[in-house]
Amino acid sequence: MTTTSPFSARWTRLAAGVATAAAVILGAAEAAPATAAPTASTAGSATTATASVSATYTPAQAKAKLRAAGITWRSSKNCEDKNRNGCTSFQGIRRTTVDGVIALRRASRCPIVITGAAEIPPHKTTGTYTHGKGYKVDIALNPCVNRHVPRHARKIGSATWAAGSVEYLRESNHWDITYQGSGSGSTAPAARTWPTLRSGARGHAVTTAQQLLRIGADGRYGPATVRAVRTFQRKHHLTADGVLGPATWQRLAPTLRSGSRGDAVKALQTQLRRHGARIATDGGYGNATAGAVRAFQRKHRLTADGIAGPATWQRLLAAN
Repeated sequence: MTTTSPFSARWTRLAAGVATAAAVILGAAEAAPATAAPTASTAGSATTATASVSATYTPAQAKAKLRAAGITWRSSKNCEDKNRNGCTSFQGIRRTTVDGVIALRRASRCPIVITGAAEIPPHKTTGTYTHGKGYKVDIALNPCVNRHVPRHARKIGSATWAAGSVEYLRESNHWDITYQGSGSGSTAPAARTWPTLRSGARGHAVTTAQQLLRIGADGRYGPATVRAVRTFQRKHHLTADGVLGPATWQRLAPTLRSGSRGDAVKALQTQLRRHGARIATDGGYGNATAGAVRAFQRKHRLTADGIAGPATWQRLLAAN
């Protein structure tokens, strides 16, 4: 029988609490999954192994949490078989996915009805972030959610919005939501965070912020930058203080991948070039940019998937 130290238990409870709190505003703040508690050796002790916390919930755990949050679910065939078309299954659903849906419910106060979760058919099975691997849920369309998502997330495609590492695709009869909480270069240690910038700041992080805000990029946080930050904050219902802190960065720096285009890609390419990547700053996220992102992620011990998620942005902005 394995015993868990009081330190380990406290760590597990704290990690789970932080993960839920981090996703409160539409999933814009990345909700990291509860991770294995530190071993006694990493806590300064030479003994006592600790229990790890699974990255997924059991179906019973997932349903209990969703039910407690007022979220319901349904399936066309009234079944829960992961391998049967027409079922809605929570087998293998990731903690970040469940916690993210709950965060959406709390932030929006909208009715949420899940119509698809971790079942395999009829969804695609290739790629990292699939239904079968527990990263996605489908929720039924309703006027409340249909208003909330476009108002609080950034449009990145004709029917796609993103907030932090969460992506929302509106389909004909449901929202397809992807929670990339432990991928996309997003497995950041707690100490890795966004820089806080304010009037008088200078440097490469300011330049990146200015590029993302689509204003003149001179690397100086002057009155024009303060005004642009305040305008952005008001638009996204943030405290309009002109200070670029974590909550503002999470809305400002989108998750980018192959096929993305625009000023945000140029800002990413500028940062990658600063770190030695030999790529063009053309605003197109092609093979060269994806390769440069993977190389940077490997160097900094991030998930090397070529997708620029929150942790990759944080590391780019923090690195000298």
